[in-house]
Amino acid sequence: MPTSTDQVWAALALGAVPSVGLLVGAIAGLFSRMPHQRIAMAMSVGAGLLLAGVSLKVAADAIRIAGPMAVALSLLLGAAVFSASNALLARFGAAHRKRCGECIQQPAESQQPGSGVAIGLGNALDTAPEAVVLGIALRDPVVPVALVIAFSLANLPVALSSTAGMRAAGRSYLYIFLLWGVIAIGAAFAIAAGYVGFGMFSQAWPARLQAFGAGALLAMTAETMIPEAFHNSPRFSGLLAALGFGLLLLVDGATR
Repeated sequence: MPTSTDQVWAALALGAVPSVGLLVGAIAGLFSRMPHQRIAMAMSVGAGLLLAGVSLKVAADAIRIAGPMAVALSLLLGAAVFSASNALLARFGAAHRKRCGECIQQPAESQQPGSGVAIGLGNALDTAPEAVVLGIALRDPVVPVALVIAFSLANLPVALSSTAGMRAAGRSYLYIFLLWGVIAIGAAFAIAAGYVGFGMFSQAWPARLQAFGAGALLAMTAETMIPEAFHNSPRFSGLLAALGFGLLLLVDGATR
């Protein structure tokens, strides 16, 4: 069925909601001086939200449609693509792009020329799995409210921590504003583009592509969020991650 203009605008509006979390987190990171432990606590909750979204709302639905074997292979492929891309960017200075600077320092441009570009590309890479997953999920007749909320809340500590680290590394306010502005706008349009593009595929492909995005999200959470969440953090960080997981359970139950 052809996608109407109204549907595209609705997908763009819903896709912009998680981007608001990025912008709020970036502003908080610029103008607040939160200590690492508080950022780590927020990151723990964010990691729990994403893990719940991937397992309960994405992988489970994909398995129901495409079967466990196809989903498992797609999930592993998505994780492999993200990890390979992340490893490449890490060589140019993006390894610690989600660190707040108090625990692990991001490289300054004087220490590693070109690291600012790598960090920008890395943060853009981190939003790509979200665009794939949400772009497909929005084609469901029922709006995936739980996923939208999970991504929006998880994006806040992600941008907060990364921005604090950029600021500690001496990057300018203009660079940080432009970076997160471009990423936020790009993420919203990528979700809308995914909504339109994935609708042209045959019925067998969306579930596999969603599992691919879920695998990339798992890899992103493990490689960029969890290190910040659990390094020199409170001993109850695991409880906070479970709190995030449980919060999405409650949201999902309330919105069905």
